[in-house]
Amino acid sequence: MKKTNILVVDDEKDICMALNILLSKEGYSVKEAYNGEEAVARMQQETFDIIMTDIRMEKMDGFEVMKQAQKISPESSVIMMTAFASVGSAVEAMRAGAADYITKPFINDEIRLTIKRLLQNRSLQMENQILRQELSQRRDAFDSIIGNSEPMQKVFSVMEKVIPNKSNILITGESGTGKGLVAQSIHQAGPRKDKPFISINCGAIPENLLESELFGHKKGAFTSANEDKKGLITMADSGTLFLDEIGELPQNLQVKLLHVIQTKELTPVGDTRVLTVDVRIIAATNADLLQRVKENRFREDLFYRLNVIEICMPALRERKDDIPLLIKHYLGVVGKESGKTIKDIDYEAMQAMLAYDWPGNIRELRNTIERAVVLADSETITIHDLPDKFRTLDVEGISTSSLKQALDHFEREYIRRTLAESKGNKEAAATKLGVDLATLYRKLKKLRIETA
Repeated sequence: MKKTNILVVDDEKDICMALNILLSKEGYSVKEAYNGEEAVARMQQETFDIIMTDIRMEKMDGFEVMKQAQKISPESSVIMMTAFASVGSAVEAMRAGAADYITKPFINDEIRLTIKRLLQNRSLQMENQILRQELSQRRDAFDSIIGNSEPMQKVFSVMEKVIPNKSNILITGESGTGKGLVAQSIHQAGPRKDKPFISINCGAIPENLLESELFGHKKGAFTSANEDKKGLITMADSGTLFLDEIGELPQNLQVKLLHVIQTKELTPVGDTRVLTVDVRIIAATNADLLQRVKENRFREDLFYRLNVIEICMPALRERKDDIPLLIKHYLGVVGKESGKTIKDIDYEAMQAMLAYDWPGNIRELRNTIERAVVLADSETITIHDLPDKFRTLDVEGISTSSLKQALDHFEREYIRRTLAESKGNKEAAATKLGVDLATLYRKLKKLRIETA
């Protein structure tokens, strides 16, 4: 463990020496400087956790030393020392940025306690900063997944719990529900975010090539192996391996994958070397793996190794409250990509999109929006910009109230989330929402949003 690095600055060498002895016995690494200029030079050469400086010194006093420290090493904490104790100098030092203040003659226990307390505070601040960064990163990662409906809230809840650990995850759901996006978000918000995220679709690569892709091969292992190849599992070392459509993995490779999970070891094709890897595996499937286990098409032991945590992605027809929000999102995305400004979708078109069952899920919705944006003659999408199948739908069951409820639900949840991010500060929330405070209060009343 790295020692706490302390710089003692005083023009009285005996004081520097006494403090060095005292603090070294406490296990700290202590350096001395006998004037302000020497202290600044030392700060430019190395970083100090704590700088203890006398206030009254010739040429450069303690306040100037602190000022330079704030420029050179803003993460350092400064303790002021003086034999001229007064309330005025203490207040001045604290206002200037000093972390604490001690007086001469020193009381050894007071010095020990002051430094110990300061280090504890620094540690707590760093932990809070890291936590805030992690929470911010998680929010950013989750922001890429659009949805406020109850089924999606359940997905977010599971994601929050699995992000910090290393457990393997199985994401299930129909094609187009966003399984890959969830996998990426979990990786980006977790402790492995700075490590590789490697993705492969197990059903998109011919079986004779898949083994080499996953495990790698040695030069000469087969006819076309002209050089050593690093496998995707090895490339994902310390990071995350996303195995999409895991149900399509051939049984002989299921055995090899199970071995990697159990032992954290693999051997490239045609090689004798055993490589050690540390990967978190996130698998996804639109198939019923348990049924495939019963049919002896998928190994039961591998299924349970992968299915430590299951995240079930709802079909779009099960979360229709999210459709207005998704439409708004993709109108912006597609409009930006195409350079075409589409601001809205009319009532009839929205009714039709709410009535549709979306067998292709979110992927189909995005494609529908892209087509509509291309064909639209105005800044508003109409029913005529949608495929013919939307014009033949029975939309009698989709009333004005259901559309209004969907839009109100989105608005209510969006305001609630903004208020939470603003820690209940309504002025800050109004600014983020782009409305004035009076409008926000009217919205809170209309949507029956309770606030503290």
